[in-house]
Amino acid sequence: MRSWWHAAMLAALVLAPAGAGAETFAHAGPGTAAPPAFGAFCRSHPGQCARVGPLVERIALTPARLAELRSVNASVNGAIREMGDLEHHGVEDHWSLAEDGRGDCEDFALLKRKMLIERGWPSSVLLMTTVSTPSGEGHAVLSVITDGGDLVLDNKTGAVLPWTGTGYAFYTRQSQRNPRAWVWIDHEPPAALAARAPRKRTTLAQ
Repeated sequence: MRSWWHAAMLAALVLAPAGAGAETFAHAGPGTAAPPAFGAFCRSHPGQCARVGPLVERIALTPARLAELRSVNASVNGAIREMGDLEHHGVEDHWSLAEDGRGDCEDFALLKRKMLIERGWPSSVLLMTTVSTPSGEGHAVLSVITDGGDLVLDNKTGAVLPWTGTGYAFYTRQSQRNPRAWVWIDHEPPAALAARAPRKRTTLAQ
């Protein structure tokens, strides 16, 4: 998985616009290749890669829907034991629904997506998304596209956060029109830029 993440990160740096401002919504850019393990997941779970429900650009974020997002996020985070793919499956990258109760970031996100679709959410607003953490670690989350902004469900936190509040650099995500297709994200939230900025060293008085 690391080789794919590194290639995606380098390509995103080339494509990223300078000086992106604060954005409520992440903007879809040009198409790009899906993560290789996502293709394998679609072959073994074709129903999870088909569009379900109407094509909705942004779903209304009602109090009930926000509560449902929080419930699903907490439920999955509490149910799955985090385990890396190499230890778990013997390969660098493997996407699954954590059927055995173990998984890593993308497995958490895929299961959350499945559960929300089963509860009536359209797949067009539930997008698998690749990011990197402030430390440069490749990571996957579930983006939820709402009329109140893009929200993130993440196995690293129980909070449902706006994408601008995660501190992550965002790279690619599923297309809203076609769940099998992926697109670049052409803006980066300012929190991620600040997190990656060089920090001055502070010398403590002796």
